[in-house]
Amino acid sequence: MRKEEFDPIARQRPFQPFEVRLVDGRKFRFRSPEQFIVSRSAIHTLDGQGNGLLINLALISTVRVLDSKS
Repeated sequence: MRKEEFDPIARQRPFQPFEVRLVDGRKFRFRSPEQFIVSRSAIHTLDGQGNGLLINLALISTVRVLDSKS
């Protein structure tokens, strides 16, 4: 996925929670815009232990908008 494809999802207002699935099957859920920063080639976020994590945009296979109950 390219930044130009991802930006409309990340910048949507009001914010809509979403999930990204990587080509290796891992999934990451984002429930607020404060959880991540998007650079030219990656999503910058934290893992469950508070360690920095880079998700390469090129490795994203799908993005799914979540309903408020997911």
